[in-house]
Amino acid sequence: MIALLIAVPLAFAFASIPHERLGRYFLPFVALFNLVCLFFFMEPGQILEVGRWPAAYGIALVLDNVSYPFLIFVNFLILMMALSATLENRYGTLLLVLTAAVNGIILTGDFFNSFVFLEIISVIAYIVAAHKDNALGAFKYLIFGGIGGTMYLLGAVSVYVKSGTLNMGYAAFITDPLIVPTICIFFLITFLVELKVLPLGLWAPDVYSNGSSVTPIALGSVVTVSLVYLFSRIFLNIFDLPSPQLVGILAMISIILAELGALKQKSLGRALSFATISGVSTVVAALSMRESEIASAAYFYLFNDVISKFILFTLFAYLGERGFKSNKTAGIAFTFASLSVVGFPMFAGFWAKYYLLKALFQVNSYALPAIILIAAVIEAGYLIKWNVELWYKGEDTPKVQDGEQDSEMENEDDEVEEDFIPFGAQVVTLLLALTLVVVGFMPGLIHDQTMNIANNVLDFRPYLDLILKGGM
Repeated sequence: MIALLIAVPLAFAFASIPHERLGRYFLPFVALFNLVCLFFFMEPGQILEVGRWPAAYGIALVLDNVSYPFLIFVNFLILMMALSATLENRYGTLLLVLTAAVNGIILTGDFFNSFVFLEIISVIAYIVAAHKDNALGAFKYLIFGGIGGTMYLLGAVSVYVKSGTLNMGYAAFITDPLIVPTICIFFLITFLVELKVLPLGLWAPDVYSNGSSVTPIALGSVVTVSLVYLFSRIFLNIFDLPSPQLVGILAMISIILAELGALKQKSLGRALSFATISGVSTVVAALSMRESEIASAAYFYLFNDVISKFILFTLFAYLGERGFKSNKTAGIAFTFASLSVVGFPMFAGFWAKYYLLKALFQVNSYALPAIILIAAVIEAGYLIKWNVELWYKGEDTPKVQDGEQDSEMENEDDEVEEDFIPFGAQVVTLLLALTLVVVGFMPGLIHDQTMNIANNVLDFRPYLDLILKGGM
């Protein structure tokens, strides 16, 4: 049954090839189908041996207490994207393949297939990144992504050479301990690139700020969440993270550089891009500490950051920097998301920061809390500035010269069309903004789930027991 999460999106992707416009209509139904299957027909504790090969030698798909909530979140984001984004004909097919790939990378229990799915994601990401003639940004991503993919392949090959298996569960206790740090460095470089930790995340601002309603959502939300899962699986569940203090320091530097970068930007798109780098770097810094309370808070932080940036990037894609004078609903959603990113009380972001700071203080960690608080102050500075500018833009109508009046009227229809926000995007962004408020009043809705994920991802035994059901 769990194979349907991969097979159904692929089947509909192939079915849409003869008629490309079908892909954008298939996508929401496929995402909804996946969610229905997850909620009503699947539960954690399942393993599927593809081709009936034993798990140690064949392909195993694993649904446990860690992968299950991540699958729900990822497919929920895909559904929201399908309902809110303006998809060109070919993008529907590409996003169906992306759906299969992100589900596959979460479900797979072996290193080679995680590499295969990672490469599928990368290829689609390069195409999506080139939206609106953003060839330079896509090329930068191609270079960085190529390096990351090569490092991951080297890590997977090293696992096989030293353990004789690619299965994650078996490799964890068979691989020669002396070679594990080297293997983990290969994997780590990949994640530093894909999770946008500076300086290896320098490709992100050019890609995310291209004005598309698809690119920052597909890459910054859907793909990022799936890669945080894989990072957690490898470095919290399978192997020990090499030099966790160094990784934490690098991530903290990335947070400050990204926030300073966002502060100096004159473009809203690039400011949001740097803010995304800061958010994911915070999650990486927290997860590198390998402590359950901190990991739980990191996943809560990820939830808030992804939902908030989904709203901000979607509205930026349609409105740019034209303001909220004629789009009050969009302005409310934008402001709610901004306040949640900052960590204002009554929003999910407040609890995300509270739980993270509390957990860090409990283990006598003070450097990361200081960085988080400094970053929050900087975030407040530029996000409040952008909100004020967008809310009050257009209050004073500039005088039009007589010679310019005709051309102004000719462009009037184009301006109206540019300011138009599809009904689906308005509904989705408003509902997500209200979700941030609801979680702000009832944080236990998310915190209980993230605590369960953290406890399970840091306990290798349940995962190994489930893998052993597949046989040797």
